[in-house]
Amino acid sequence: MSARFNSDRISQWLLWGGVAGLLFSAAVLTLAQPPKNVLQLITDQDVLRQDQTAKEKGLTEVGRSMILELKDGPEIDVVRPGGGEIGQQPVEIDVEFKLSKDGAEPNMSTLKVRYIKFFTIDITDRVKPYVAGNRIHAPEAQFPKGDHTVEIYVEDSNGKASSRVVEFKVI
Repeated sequence: MSARFNSDRISQWLLWGGVAGLLFSAAVLTLAQPPKNVLQLITDQDVLRQDQTAKEKGLTEVGRSMILELKDGPEIDVVRPGGGEIGQQPVEIDVEFKLSKDGAEPNMSTLKVRYIKFFTIDITDRVKPYVAGNRIHAPEAQFPKGDHTVEIYVEDSNGKASSRVVEFKVI
């Protein structure tokens, strides 16, 4: 009788386990599909295709946005903060602008610096007091805690442009 009792008990547990598994699977499938009245404009496949196309075109991913880094103009050497660097307040900003591949000088009057988040903010006027010659140097810049993305753009004396995207985190 003891063996029969255990066998019945095991059968009940298996039955309830199977029912629970079916209910869980149905819930997952229901949650995974958008309701019929929701228009799904972008699919996972669209995003994967966009990412692949962007990489083929040399675009840099910033969050879920893509920004084309231009490299025909002056070389933009970001000394500090390094890409992906994690630092504390204050943040040292040190960027050098070097000759283009064809030897043309950077035209610092074309400098543009944009802060990229949900909206893009032009911070060029805030940076200009720290421009000397072909360099931006702000030894004690303040940023809120969190992830930051900055795009630096400049042209050379022949009008060829370069841009560089820098991402860093302040803790």
